Amino acid sequence: MMLTQKGSLVRILGIGLSFLLCCNAGFAQSGWTKEKREGFYQLSFNRFSSSDYFTLGGEKLSTNTFTQNSLVFYGEYGLTERFSLIANWPLQIWNGFNTTETVSGLGDLRLEFKHALLKKYLPLAISVAPEIPIGRANNFAQSTQNDFESINLPSGDGEFNVWTTLSTSFAIPNTPLYGSIFGSYNFRTSYEDVSFSDQIAIGLEVGYQIAGKIWVNGRLQGLNSVDDVLVATDFVRGDGTEYTSYSFGASVPVYQDFHLSLNYRNYADFIYSRRNLYSAGTFSIGIYYQVKPKSNE
Repeated sequence: MMLTQKGSLVRILGIGLSFLLCCNAGFAQSGWTKEKREGFYQLSFNRFSSSDYFTLGGEKLSTNTFTQNSLVFYGEYGLTERFSLIANWPLQIWNGFNTTETVSGLGDLRLEFKHALLKKYLPLAISVAPEIPIGRANNFAQSTQNDFESINLPSGDGEFNVWTTLSTSFAIPNTPLYGSIFGSYNFRTSYEDVSFSDQIAIGLEVGYQIAGKIWVNGRLQGLNSVDDVLVATDFVRGDGTEYTSYSFGASVPVYQDFHLSLNYRNYADFIYSRRNLYSAGTFSIGIYYQVKPKSNE
């Protein structure tokens, strides 16, 4: 099935949008928490563009090109030796098709409360992360092909949901190599009387430091719906979205405690098949700053 630029089917092209809203940051989970007063703060710009849409049944459709750009703040702060506070907040999200205007808005705020269960031999942590729906749940983009069509391209999904994650990590002594694995459960609620399926996420990450300065990493993640979603009852909320994603990243120091980060993320079908989402590569560039606790504290 081919959807052309002039077709009125532009209205169904937002089916996979909520997936992009909630998952584009792509930060992996680990078993480590920050030390007391230790901080990590990053500002990143992400770009995604695709005309390949996968339906709830896994069928690939060629559609008008959807583009999303986002400016995202991510921060971690050690409140105690075992407890960290994490924030993930899209400060601005720009959405649009090649047949519509571009609309923008603030994204939903995700606050994560992370507790270290074990710290020494095998770091193990549990976290609870509510997503607060402060973004624009309704944000209509006018068609550039006519004066009577528009599509809802929200910057927030309008729904309160909570992620619960268990994660563990390892680091090899005297070797700049680490690894992490995690499992998460997303308890979803509803928006405008439409209830959404809960989700399960799994993932792993491996990282290595080159020449004592450049960190490189690879990540593999999967998202699966708990319930079988047969009909996209609300096509911009990502109900029934499933995927496997892989990513590669690198970071390098640029000045004192400031670092430049680069990341590429894409999607495949080898754990969970792609359903209800647009699929293509996401490119990210960011600057992060690390605050280390003073040695006498």
